[in-house]
Amino acid sequence: MSYLTEGLDCNVDGLFKASAVMIGCAAETVILCLRDLTVQKLTTLGKAIPPNLNDWRIKTVSDSLRGFFDGYSGSFSRELREPFEAYWAAFAQQIRATRNDAGHPTSVDPVTPDTVHASLLIFPELAKLANSLSRWVSNDLA
Repeated sequence: MSYLTEGLDCNVDGLFKASAVMIGCAAETVILCLRDLTVQKLTTLGKAIPPNLNDWRIKTVSDSLRGFFDGYSGSFSRELREPFEAYWAAFAQQIRATRNDAGHPTSVDPVTPDTVHASLLIFPELAKLANSLSRWVSNDLA
């Protein structure tokens, strides 16, 4: 929540690069919390942990989560499967790319207010999807 709050404050103050980094951190935290819950549940069930799920790189973790959930998406309810299939990669990629452009610039103006605004708009949907996936892991992963 602190990353999200700071990201919003930065955006209001016109500090778009800082806002992009903070929203990126908030999104990464959501993804890492989902990863941690998934690893904990798999461990409790005595199942193997996909090796890339414990990687230190967020893109690798995100891709590993996507692959893991892809394997179970046939057992998801329609209300979970459709948003997951349609949005997981897009959510994670847009926010990550904007954060990377701000944190690792390759040009003088690497992020725009519009790209940061887009990250702010889609973050709640990423959090909602991650929350739905978390509930599935907790209640339905067997």
